[in-house]
Amino acid sequence: MAETRADDSLREAEHLWLAGEEQRAREAYRRARMQYREADDGPGEANALALLGDLERRLGHGAAARTAYMEARALYAAAGDQHGQAATLARLGELSHREHQLDDARQQFAAARTLMNAAGDAGGEAHVVKRWGHLERDAGAQDVALDLYHQALTLYRHAGDGLGEANTLRALAGVQRTLGHMDRAHGDLERAVDLFADQGDALGEACTLAQLGHLLRGNGATAEAIQRFARAATLYGKAGHLRGEADQLTELARLEAASEPDRAREHFAHAVRLYTQAGHKDLAAKVEREMGA
Repeated sequence: MAETRADDSLREAEHLWLAGEEQRAREAYRRARMQYREADDGPGEANALALLGDLERRLGHGAAARTAYMEARALYAAAGDQHGQAATLARLGELSHREHQLDDARQQFAAARTLMNAAGDAGGEAHVVKRWGHLERDAGAQDVALDLYHQALTLYRHAGDGLGEANTLRALAGVQRTLGHMDRAHGDLERAVDLFADQGDALGEACTLAQLGHLLRGNGATAEAIQRFARAATLYGKAGHLRGEADQLTELARLEAASEPDRAREHFAHAVRLYTQAGHKDLAAKVEREMGA
């Protein structure tokens, strides 16, 4: 059947994209789109177009991505699918943000939020509001970003989305640091660590612990920073993330160098081995020089 052929083409496109074969993935997405059209499956065609737009956006082809998103949105509108329209508008907002068309991005995020709210999707609305917060943060409007992140947190909690809440807390902490609110940033990061742990997201937890380590080091809390970097290194190691583990061991060694030089040397040497194993020879050489000094 046409639907089955279209679904197969869509799966093929996703596999090719993951394999790094962008041109063949593009062709498979276009083929899926036409097969859905032949089957008179508007939502399927819209989904294929949205995914094609994602591919073009990641490849830096803004005009092609925008065309695919606009066509997808029209199909979702024809089907009366508010959620699909909202998700596509959010994609358009992210594209406009990337292309520094900030007023367009704000309008698209606002429209997407309205539709997500109308569809009763608190988690989807939270994602849109968080992305809008990123835009305002990048534009230097930190107070506006702060308000949007707090709104996103409320929505994520209402949706019971712990990972969404944790990621928003990380972003919120960054703004708090920019505004000089170090205690608030510390509290946000600690809450994010707990949420990532509760959700079983070891990499999210490790990344947040590293962020917390940098904050504590900047505040002069060396012992606490060492503790966070050590925990982050352990989590990255268990996850098999060589670069992440090496980064944290390097930070750890730098803090230990004055008081525990032998231990610092061990951590530097381990980081060099990990960087080399991960193929980051330039970083391995840099840390080796630092260890020698």
